Amino acid sequence: MFFVNANLRASEKVNFYLEGVYSLANGGFDPFDLPLPEDIPADEPLSPDHVGNSKGAYDFTVISDYSDLESKTLEGTFGLNYKLDRKARLYASVNIVDLQDDQVYVYGDLTGKILTYATGMTVDFSSRNRSRRP
Repeated sequence: MFFVNANLRASEKVNFYLEGVYSLANGGFDPFDLPLPEDIPADEPLSPDHVGNSKGAYDFTVISDYSDLESKTLEGTFGLNYKLDRKARLYASVNIVDLQDDQVYVYGDLTGKILTYATGMTVDFSSRNRSRRP
């Protein structure tokens, strides 16, 4: 994972920030074998929703084929803060996430992009006396 962050004070009231994250994810199970239970009849349903051979629900021989994880994620945020007064600020940001799913299985291809926006205001309601910085 790589992370970068930058802040720029444009004026007494305006601050810009930029953040970026790049991550690589890899993982999976090694093959393993568990003995099938002997006391479950093959024609016994596992549940009312499961039809067919219930012994197949206990077969873990192919779990390593379906457990691979391989993805790349690039995320970036650009934002600004605007100081209204000593206790109030406005903010706005844009965030983009780009996911590349290189091992498609189980949930399907998760590759895609998400773009989000946020705006808001922060207000300090504390009553403590603050000194101004020079």
